[in-house]
Amino acid sequence: MRNDNEQCFPDSSERPTPISDLQLQRNCGTARIGFKCLDGKTELSECFASAPLKWFFPRSSKDVKDAVVANVSGGIAGADQLEFRINSGEATNVSVTSQAAEKIYCALDTPARVRTKIRVGEHARFEWLPQETIVFDGARLDRSLEVEICPGAEALLAEIVVLGRTAHNEQFRSGHLLDRWSINSEGSPVWRDAFEIDKSCAMGMAASMAGHSVIATLVYAGADAPKHLDALRGLASQVGGISGATSFRGILLARFLASEAGRFKAGFARMIGELRSRLLGRTAQAPRVWYC
Repeated sequence: MRNDNEQCFPDSSERPTPISDLQLQRNCGTARIGFKCLDGKTELSECFASAPLKWFFPRSSKDVKDAVVANVSGGIAGADQLEFRINSGEATNVSVTSQAAEKIYCALDTPARVRTKIRVGEHARFEWLPQETIVFDGARLDRSLEVEICPGAEALLAEIVVLGRTAHNEQFRSGHLLDRWSINSEGSPVWRDAFEIDKSCAMGMAASMAGHSVIATLVYAGADAPKHLDALRGLASQVGGISGATSFRGILLARFLASEAGRFKAGFARMIGELRSRLLGRTAQAPRVWYC
């Protein structure tokens, strides 16, 4: 015969096991932010966030407006849906990053969806430099980044993806990742890219990841992009791992593969600092929250 506590809290073996992520409570959050130039100074024009997302505004220099987005739930699970919308208006000077590395947890059957849409207004200078995304073994993620670049604008965009928790010797053996980039200029497509990997991919093959667990993408859009290609190649070669860079249609593009996330991020941060200084005239270091 059970006591009252046993009746209120039955043995976990008697509880039904969820068969889908859709049966569980999931996050559905939106973060919107806008900037405008007023008397030569960048100011907020819009700021909205719904749980689990929040905006923070660290002390900025007089010329650059810094914004940091945080996922206070501690990570992203299967069937979560997050959306980011950023509008950097005409002649603004903006830097957006994330508070910490984003963790993508193991899913049952439904991918998490993350959508980021950015508009960089005419003659604006903009950065999208989130910290790394760590995709746990068994995670499912469908992510997209859409960027509209207006005439005369300059934008530096970078993202790092780590497959498996390398500090725990975890490998990405199951799950699914679809990561898409879309960059437009004056309404016309400039660059499209999609990276997809799942348990059927042989990550050890040279045609896929060649045994590496870290992949990173860096894009700079600006009228002066071609003249910085040699400098970018030189900086990329110092990061470590495998890298390549090219330039086309007002775009600088670099891709990276590496095996050890911590060491790669340190080298990548040094490169980002140099590029921020060279391309946008900013302090020669990565965003401060990268070092917290």
